[in-house]
Amino acid sequence: MIKNILKKLLPFIFSKYIKFVYKTNKWTRLNDGKVKELWSENKTFIWIHWHGQSLMLPNHWSHSSQKLNALVSLHGDGELIAQTLNNLGINLIRGAGNPDKLGLKEKGGTAALRAMLKVLKNGQSVAFTADQPPGPGRVAGKGSIVLAKLSGCPIVPVAATTSRRFEFDSWDNFTLNYPFGTGSLVFGDPIYVDKNSSEEEIENKRLLLQESLNMVTTQAKELVCLLYTSPSPRDRTRSRMPSSA
Repeated sequence: MIKNILKKLLPFIFSKYIKFVYKTNKWTRLNDGKVKELWSENKTFIWIHWHGQSLMLPNHWSHSSQKLNALVSLHGDGELIAQTLNNLGINLIRGAGNPDKLGLKEKGGTAALRAMLKVLKNGQSVAFTADQPPGPGRVAGKGSIVLAKLSGCPIVPVAATTSRRFEFDSWDNFTLNYPFGTGSLVFGDPIYVDKNSSEEEIENKRLLLQESLNMVTTQAKELVCLLYTSPSPRDRTRSRMPSSA
């Protein structure tokens, strides 16, 4: 009984905390022009980020009519994540934990691939992580590249962080974001994959995605550090005032 209560209570608490952190941080976006174009033209895309760095991302989905659909693992902590995302208004796709296995014979893999292709075809975007447990972290799989090839939709790398946070010593450096600071959301350039791409070309796109994700993650951290340590307008005014001595 207690276990069932916790299953319902923890996602509720977690989602409320995420909303609170989002609302109490001052956010800045970087390189969001091309994403705004995709949104304005009502085009679907594949939203990709690193595992463990995604707590703040659901609140940044800005399309008024197009829903975001997240792929959530059937294994491990998938149920907690699924219910938390559901509380945040994100649609769920349950499937393979490893995006490299999309379309292969892993449990849920083929079904997940079909589900995401259907979602994209029906005019909604999808999201999932480029790396998966048990790691290694920050190594992009080919799942999103294969999905982009089959769907014709671009991949958009994204990273979000806050100035006040704690990074766990885990395989994915899971980040717990704190309230009352500054936040940054950084987008990479959309990555398109030709439907006739060879295995070599798919590998090159995978490496490009990995490089882009590392870049936007670094930029997001550098940006919040800069914003958090920058003096306020009032402080800058004071610094320009002549000394009375």
